[in-house]
Amino acid sequence: MGKAEALVVTEELMGGRGAGSSSSAVAYDEALLEIDEGNLLVCDPSPVDKEALIRDAEGACKEMATGMAQALVKRLFTFPSTPAVGGRTVELPKPKTLLPRFKPVPKPKPLTRWEKFAKEKGIVKRKRDKYTFDEHTNEFKRRYGYDRVNDINDVAIIEAKSSDKLGEDPFSNHKKEKRERVKRQEERRLTNLKNAAKQGGKKALPATVSLARALPSTDDYLSAGSTSGFPKGRKKADRKDLLEGALAASESTASMGKFDRKSKLDKRMSSKKGKRQQFAPVVGKGKSTISEVERDMIEETVRKVISKGSKPILDVNKAVKQIDPRSLRVKKAKTPKKKSKKARERESEN
Repeated sequence: MGKAEALVVTEELMGGRGAGSSSSAVAYDEALLEIDEGNLLVCDPSPVDKEALIRDAEGACKEMATGMAQALVKRLFTFPSTPAVGGRTVELPKPKTLLPRFKPVPKPKPLTRWEKFAKEKGIVKRKRDKYTFDEHTNEFKRRYGYDRVNDINDVAIIEAKSSDKLGEDPFSNHKKEKRERVKRQEERRLTNLKNAAKQGGKKALPATVSLARALPSTDDYLSAGSTSGFPKGRKKADRKDLLEGALAASESTASMGKFDRKSKLDKRMSSKKGKRQQFAPVVGKGKSTISEVERDMIEETVRKVISKGSKPILDVNKAVKQIDPRSLRVKKAKTPKKKSKKARERESEN
């Protein structure tokens, strides 16, 4: 695409005649037009002059478009404007016409356990400052990362607590607690991934993340005394997921995998890519308003409906197989049971 050019409002565009202009635009009444300023859309619901279209279709369309563009520009000049570098800018109102999306509406991202809890309790996340005060150095430092506040490496002496045990190293305990926090956070992350995959299905996560469904949870590992190093309830990863994950990893470099060394797996993955969808042309060649492909499709449909010798649309054999034979069985009439000897004797006595 080329560089965007600013709209130059001339006397001709505003509805007047320019110097040396010979064409005249159709004068439109703004009350008869449907103007959507938010989408810069103008519609004329009045019927079209057929005689003018027959005489000169291109010229008639150009005159109508020029007249409607003049009406739209006049409406835009009624809005308050602000000065800018290239001229003046106008803030458009909200669109009135609902236009369809090119792609479907994205599905909402599954909430994590903390997000669900915060939503139920009404907890709002507050934005904290990047720097905070460090009491040890009496300076403002970063909250996280390099040269952060309360860094254990900068602390020379740690004050003992009443709960500390004799002989324990507080520095090693601090590292141990950090490893446990990281481990618990990883467990929460895997749990959130599995819950998201359960709610939204396999397609809710990318290929690299969907592999977490095949990962074992922390309570699936065998006991420490077992010689086997494999988890108990491990699921087998899908081959398709592995190929998609490998493809995503190969395209994660700076060059999107273009200058990387190709392997046999890359050739195998490239052959699994989907085919491009081919669309029929919208208009035909020359003066024809319908393409040859669309004409053939319509003729084939009409031939199937009208022709008697063509292939039937309904597959009778397949329809018969859908019928349950048990529902067609005729129920036999119940035969009366034979009476016992004692029952016959009682009837004879009566």
